[in-house]
Amino acid sequence: PSEAIILADSTSTPRLCALDMLIEAEHGPDSSVYLVTDSAALADEVAKLLPELLAKMDAGRRAWCEAVLGGERGGIAVAPDMEAACAFVNDYAPEHLQIMGTEPERHAGKITEAAEVLLGENLPGSIANYVLGPNCILPTGGAARAHGPLSPLDFLKARTVAKVDADAYPELAEHTRRFAAYEGFDAHARAAEEERGG
Repeated sequence: PSEAIILADSTSTPRLCALDMLIEAEHGPDSSVYLVTDSAALADEVAKLLPELLAKMDAGRRAWCEAVLGGERGGIAVAPDMEAACAFVNDYAPEHLQIMGTEPERHAGKITEAAEVLLGENLPGSIANYVLGPNCILPTGGAARAHGPLSPLDFLKARTVAKVDADAYPELAEHTRRFAAYEGFDAHARAAEEERGG
């Protein structure tokens, strides 16, 4: 399922936050979208605007949005400060992150776990999806903690090749024997015997 977080501070425009929440919610009832902010006033404004915007939508898409926003996969979260808001984003590791406000770059450096980051109020997710061109094959379900957008590297097979020359062997073998003995791996230790390095 598709997922997004709108990260917004007190300089963000409530109507744009509400509109951009609906971009994600209309993907389907299994989508997830959260507005995360440190501004209770912004949160209240967005909550007031959503019904008006929902009323203008096609009945089918509106039902999906209402299911997302009224269920366990969507809503508005008010954090005590932007540090906590950014921590929430990193813990969630969203597929899509939109950072709103007049200076989105101030918060972007605090985000380490998001697959796609859109900066500013002039970049709704729909522009990114349809015309801007960033990779839209993105990890979901928290997988952004370990993976980024799909790339040609995902289709390449890597391998490791190593070689140790006789001069380097004695020191490496000694360390290996110590580690192996510490862990109780007798065969590991014996295989790094002194005679091997000839």
